[in-house]
Amino acid sequence: MILLVVDTQNLIMNNELYEFQTFVYRIKTLIKEARNNDIEVIYVRHDDGVGQKLTKGTLGYEIYGEFQPMPKERVFDKKCKQCF
Repeated sequence: MILLVVDTQNLIMNNELYEFQTFVYRIKTLIKEARNNDIEVIYVRHDDGVGQKLTKGTLGYEIYGEFQPMPKERVFDKKCKQCF
C-alpha cells in the first residue's frame, strides 16, 4: 500500500479552498496514519513550466509546509505537456 499526496503545493493550498482547515486536517491525519502504519507516502508536484507561478524553483511550487515529506519519502514532479 501507498499513500499518494498529489498537488498539495504552497500556491494551491490556501484559504480559498472549500473547507480549507478541514482539508488540511484530513491530509495531515492521513499522512500521520500512513507513517505510523509503515505505509509509504509519495508526493507528486505539478509544474506549469518556465515563467509560470507554479514552476520548479518557486516558493509556490514547494510542498505545503504542514505536509512536508520526511527525508526518505519520495517526491515526483509532473509536467504539464501543453506548457513545455
